[in-house]
Amino acid sequence: MRKFLTLLLLGSVSCAYLPSAHGEFVNTPFISRTTGAGVVDQGVFELEGLMESDPGDRVKSILKANLGLGPGFELGLAIEPYHSNGSAAAGRGTGDVSVAAKYQFSDGTHGVPYGILETEVRLPTSDVGSAGSKGESDFFLISSLGQAFGSYSLVGTYELGLLGEAGRDSLLVEHNAVIAASKRFHSDFRGFAELSIVHEPRDSVTAWYGGGGGGYKITKDIELQAAVQLGLNDTAEDYLIVFGFTYEVGHLLPTMR
Repeated sequence: MRKFLTLLLLGSVSCAYLPSAHGEFVNTPFISRTTGAGVVDQGVFELEGLMESDPGDRVKSILKANLGLGPGFELGLAIEPYHSNGSAAAGRGTGDVSVAAKYQFSDGTHGVPYGILETEVRLPTSDVGSAGSKGESDFFLISSLGQAFGSYSLVGTYELGLLGEAGRDSLLVEHNAVIAASKRFHSDFRGFAELSIVHEPRDSVTAWYGGGGGGYKITKDIELQAAVQLGLNDTAEDYLIVFGFTYEVGHLLPTMR
């Protein structure tokens, strides 16, 4: 119970978000599954890319398209073009497809934090094989709060995961919370650090992670990111190398009023 309360505390006390290449609250990928506290602008189309690697064990790439559908609403579609579990025998191929819907319930005006709610479904479309595809769908409910303070900012994200288990009618419940801090050193460069926790109540497993990295804006619309995540206890993975990008393509749909 104490571990679960610690998790909820981590998710609730955070009240800010890392600024993107434009200094706004968008969906920039970071080390862990940080969703941010904002949405893509209405009618705007945005691409995200992420590649994470546990060298010699696992490589996963994600390409996500986000579209602003209306004031405060965003729809996202993500695919995993390449997923490897370390060897051809363990499984290599394309990963799962995810569909997400996000709503910004607070836009940061009147001194209140930015805030979003998001739901996501991960569909079992992978052809990696039994070592990397369990053939079950997963459901996620995520919330983030955020507020920037000059060149500094923080982010707080809580995620509830309901994960399908192969060959069983039950669901595996997973709690994930992230606190991240960022500083913009230059208009084109920022650094960030994260502390996260993953807790599985059924097996009483709790994993702690920490890490840091940076983002560099190569154009006004494209930012590149790189980071390293380290496991902080025995139940966490040793380390993870992450590369990502965000590209704001532009307006795809007319603005609706």
